[in-house]
Amino acid sequence: MDPRQRRVLIRVFIFLLVFIYVGYFAYQMMPRFDFEVIMLFFAVFLTWTLLSETIVYQAPDVYVIDDDDRKTFLYLQLSFFIALFYSAIDFAGPHYTRMLVLEPWTIIVGYILFLISCPIRWMAFKKIGKYFNHRVALYEGHCLVTTGIYARIRHPIYLGNLLSFIAVPLIFSSWGGLLIILLITLPALIYRIRVEEEFLLRHFGEEYRKYMDKTGKLLP
Repeated sequence: MDPRQRRVLIRVFIFLLVFIYVGYFAYQMMPRFDFEVIMLFFAVFLTWTLLSETIVYQAPDVYVIDDDDRKTFLYLQLSFFIALFYSAIDFAGPHYTRMLVLEPWTIIVGYILFLISCPIRWMAFKKIGKYFNHRVALYEGHCLVTTGIYARIRHPIYLGNLLSFIAVPLIFSSWGGLLIILLITLPALIYRIRVEEEFLLRHFGEEYRKYMDKTGKLLP
């Protein structure tokens, strides 16, 4: 089993633990509507994770020659898991920051944002192909991808991630979870983008600088 497969299994295992924990209490204590919201979320989330990591992902056929991640992937994942766990528990249990007066609209908007994020990330993953890496890394013979969805947006994967990050606390109708996303996860994403752009400028120089001049960071 390669490192990527281990990371996928670890993430899926964590999702399943949260799913089982929340689902157990939800089934016993929650109204039917709340229970269905949680079960649908985890079904959609796990399905997307498995599809993106098994069907969309293309394994690289060359070696990484440079890596300057600076733990940005770890920060991003950890902050998101904190928001996910808090939002799910808040929705299922104490309701300390649950936006009850805004339901079901917060939940509907959350699902819409998550569903919009999926094709954005799908197109980005397919176009970047074998050059995709969860870390800020460069492969042998690495070429700068500037076609497809990358012709208008430099970081479509991060755009999709941002939409899904915001979607999660909305699906669970938790303003506390949304606050975690805005105060912790969003800064981690901005830091990740800055690190990656410095890395790409260092390796691709003027080519990447010209690409930056004609594209938007997260929006066309």
